[in-house]
Amino acid sequence: MLMFQDSIKLVADGPNVWAGEVDPAYRGFGSQFGGWTAAALLKAILLEGEAKGGPLSESVLFIEALNEGAFEISTRLIRSGARLQFWRSELHQGGKCCAHAQVTLGVRRETTSFTDAVMPDVPPPETEGLGEWMPPAGFGAQYRSRWITPMPRSANLDRSQPTSSLVWQQDRAQRPVDVLQLAAMADLAPPRVIWKREAISGSSTVSMTTHFHATPDEIVATGSRFVLSEVHCRRCEGGYFDHELKLWSPDGALLATSEQVAAFRD
Repeated sequence: MLMFQDSIKLVADGPNVWAGEVDPAYRGFGSQFGGWTAAALLKAILLEGEAKGGPLSESVLFIEALNEGAFEISTRLIRSGARLQFWRSELHQGGKCCAHAQVTLGVRRETTSFTDAVMPDVPPPETEGLGEWMPPAGFGAQYRSRWITPMPRSANLDRSQPTSSLVWQQDRAQRPVDVLQLAAMADLAPPRVIWKREAISGSSTVSMTTHFHATPDEIVATGSRFVLSEVHCRRCEGGYFDHELKLWSPDGALLATSEQVAAFRD
């Protein structure tokens, strides 16, 4: 069965070096979709023979536009302990560093477990009347959306309200969720500024940190179903905004959380 990770093809090209090719299906506005890039940086580390455990967090800096064509990712194990590993990966294209990631891997064990965050009480994704809209870029066509809160371009949008959003999202090919898909969906949120303006405004993610909470069983249980994305903006000023995001399984499991800073132009 094909998975999202299959869209990121990496081939060993020397010690701790991986050669890849940009997937044109995940193009964004003038660069590759940041979520795909973050997933590629993470995949290179997970392919390393020394990698142990699963991803706990990934912090990505998006430095240069990633264009179509070939690229390479270099990885480095900074420190390895009994339960934790700290890795660095860099994506280069045309002699430039386009993106940089710091990744923490951890071996999970049975411990006290709880979730203080509460999943919003929302209608299921198959509910009639939910809107469908995704950004008009290549990567937007790879996902389905079912909007619970007003879409950024909807006629009933109240621009005086906060730019928070609740939307069910699903891989359009219905590939089951994997950890790399969670890394990508952490960046799958329209620019908060378009809730306040009449015109569509593109944005570029500058930095993004994602925390992976889902257990392997929760990922398997989620399968190819819709995932709920909950997004809240904190401030937009000076050409930048930040937001926090939560990804929930249909069963109420908190799969991942992230926060990012993005740049935009009026």
